[in-house]
Amino acid sequence: MKKLLLATGILPLLLLACGEKPNILVNGEIKEGAGTTVYLERIDPDGSRLVDSARVNASGKFSIATRDTLPPVFYSLRFSNGERVTLVAAPGDTLTVTGTLNGIHDNYWVEGSDDALWIKLLDFQMSRTVARVDSLGRLRDSIPAGPAFDARRATVEAAFRETLEKQLTFTRDFILDHAISPAAYYALYQRITPDLVVMDEVADYQSFKIVASSMSALYPGSPYTVSLLNHLKTIAARLRDQQLRELIDNAEGSLPPARLPDVKGKIIDLAEMKARLVILDFTLLTARESLEHVKEMQRVHEKYRSRGVAIYQVCLDPNRLAWEEMVERLGITWTCVRDENALQSRVAAAWNVKEIPANYIINDKKEIVGKNLHGTRLDERVAELLAR
Repeated sequence: MKKLLLATGILPLLLLACGEKPNILVNGEIKEGAGTTVYLERIDPDGSRLVDSARVNASGKFSIATRDTLPPVFYSLRFSNGERVTLVAAPGDTLTVTGTLNGIHDNYWVEGSDDALWIKLLDFQMSRTVARVDSLGRLRDSIPAGPAFDARRATVEAAFRETLEKQLTFTRDFILDHAISPAAYYALYQRITPDLVVMDEVADYQSFKIVASSMSALYPGSPYTVSLLNHLKTIAARLRDQQLRELIDNAEGSLPPARLPDVKGKIIDLAEMKARLVILDFTLLTARESLEHVKEMQRVHEKYRSRGVAIYQVCLDPNRLAWEEMVERLGITWTCVRDENALQSRVAAAWNVKEIPANYIINDKKEIVGKNLHGTRLDERVAELLAR
């Protein structure tokens, strides 16, 4: 440990020797902290790393310096007693932290950065929530089992839910009020316990978008911005999956509608298709890449039509005459319809189609039992469903 302290202690001197002067300075005055070691750790999206350390002198003072090029940067001041203070700084900032060593997480004050003060507010509110949650948890665990105590248990559980809801409301409001502060990014990822987050990434997708938009505009090169934008893509994918699950869960009699004309102008309703399985297929016949896809549909149609499998193919071709010509040239004999809105199809939007080709397998109970399966995977799934 002494070697580590020696190495980190000379970091500012090394930077000076290389011509790269520290541009972020953290000074402190800690009561009852004489002789304590303070560690400055940079908090990155993928973890933290030690950048400097210092020992609190007899007067309770310390000074730590580091260098960064892009704002904002999150740091953690970690003290020997295990407590931490979270800061945010930009190149050129000098922050001053004061407080009493024991309980410093709750009693500290910071000057030199408004954003760091907003983080203090977030941590203060979180400390209150955590204390309340811990207290209610202990109370709930102390209630004896049995129907005689159900009412008491329900009261405690209601108070527990109310506490979580208040924290969530506070965080949502904070993000709206401080969207241009890096503290809003910090708020997104706060946790009440290691396993309990405040913001649910799907339910609070809009909050994540607000912060991502602000960070992109103000700090386009920041690793936090890059990380948040990547996270936003993951959330969007989860949302699409959730929408599909909701379609499946509520499938009976409530599938999105599809009533479109075929080449003869006859309106064909997907809901009226009578088959053991219907493959709802979205494609673009006039696209050069669709030839192999159509051949795949032909193989499935020929193999399984006698066993009660039908195809309802929705084409999104912008030119009706070109589409009609392709239907004839390819010898399509299954149900093939066209949406005149082409790539702006409301039917495709209702079915959450993001790219084509796309497909759903629907059974005779109007349940979605497969999605976006192609080649052997489609063949195997159809065979499996028919075998039931």
